[in-house]
Amino acid sequence: MTKKRDHLKHFPYKHPTFGTKNRPNPKAAWESSVYYWWWAYLKRNTAYLDCCANAGQGELASIYADFGDVRGDSFKDWWMDARRGVRLFAEPVADDTVRILAEGESALSLEQTLTVSVPLYLPKRFIERRFRELLTEHHLGERGRQLAKQSRAKYKFQGQPNLQGLKVTLAVYDFRQANPEMKLWEIGDRIPFLLGDKSPPWKITPTQDKVVRASLAATVSRYLKRAKEAIEFTSVGVFPRNADN
Repeated sequence: MTKKRDHLKHFPYKHPTFGTKNRPNPKAAWESSVYYWWWAYLKRNTAYLDCCANAGQGELASIYADFGDVRGDSFKDWWMDARRGVRLFAEPVADDTVRILAEGESALSLEQTLTVSVPLYLPKRFIERRFRELLTEHHLGERGRQLAKQSRAKYKFQGQPNLQGLKVTLAVYDFRQANPEMKLWEIGDRIPFLLGDKSPPWKITPTQDKVVRASLAATVSRYLKRAKEAIEFTSVGVFPRNADN
């Protein structure tokens, strides 16, 4: 007897992949998922870290009940925990699976669900052609984008997150935390270096145009503001759109 397969999980955005034990994926494979960045920003939330240190007690207990202790360094371990990644961000199985309704079961009254009746005595080619026609008529848009807009996952995003923006923003924030004495324009001078550029910073001298330093300082200030907003919003289970673009 063939074992019934588990329902496949679907996500509004690209989910992280880790490879196999013998062929593990590089870190970039999960950094290319917005779910990694939600976890990474939550790890910078001092109020939430205090909740973790207090075994989930306090004002953020409801968020802790879902996200758990994020003080560890392994995103893979956190994501693979059955109480965490998939449960928080995947679509509910009943809503996102193409399936046969049970006898007497009512069709789902969802805006983005199409219920059809298939007479199995009709030729297979005719049925396949009719399915294509129905999808053309009723499917509203580009794959993934509509799923994101209509997502019923427990925790959702708004819009299309800018992964590179999230990466730069957090790199600037972390560097500022490690170097609070540095001027903002000096941090801006090092942004390419923070992102892996092996070339040295520009080495702007005091005699250079003040406009350059002012521009760099303003850029860093915007990054820090976005980072702080995103980190703060993770306390209420939200990852704001304006923090990543």
